[in-house]
Amino acid sequence: MKKIIALSGHADKGKTITLNYLIGFLDKSKEEKELTKDRSVIVCYSNKKIAVTTPGDNIGEIKKNIEFFEKEDCDILVTATRLNRNTINIIDKYCKENKAEFIWIKKEISETSAHLINQKQAKDIQTMIDKL
Repeated sequence: MKKIIALSGHADKGKTITLNYLIGFLDKSKEEKELTKDRSVIVCYSNKKIAVTTPGDNIGEIKKNIEFFEKEDCDILVTATRLNRNTINIIDKYCKENKAEFIWIKKEISETSAHLINQKQAKDIQTMIDKL
């Protein structure tokens, strides 16, 4: 069963940074030095083909992320999304129509230790992928 993990939060709260950390944790060769850079990456990790997409602020970006996931025939999509019913509904609808599992994660935030929170949450997502 295909799975979509959506990291959801408000604008400028570290979703892109967290997912860029995740990419580096899953594949050191894809580690990004510019953590605020949006990108869509395929990672082979633990016999799983994983799409990680950092854009996700609007319906158009979410649709592109799902198209990328399908085109690349991945097992798991990890994507950013806003705390917005419209973007979450697109993912939910796709999962229902395609019998995929939808895992929704709320972005953790901290004004004083954002760097550590972003790394910790990326590690938590990696652990979740390990268990899938």
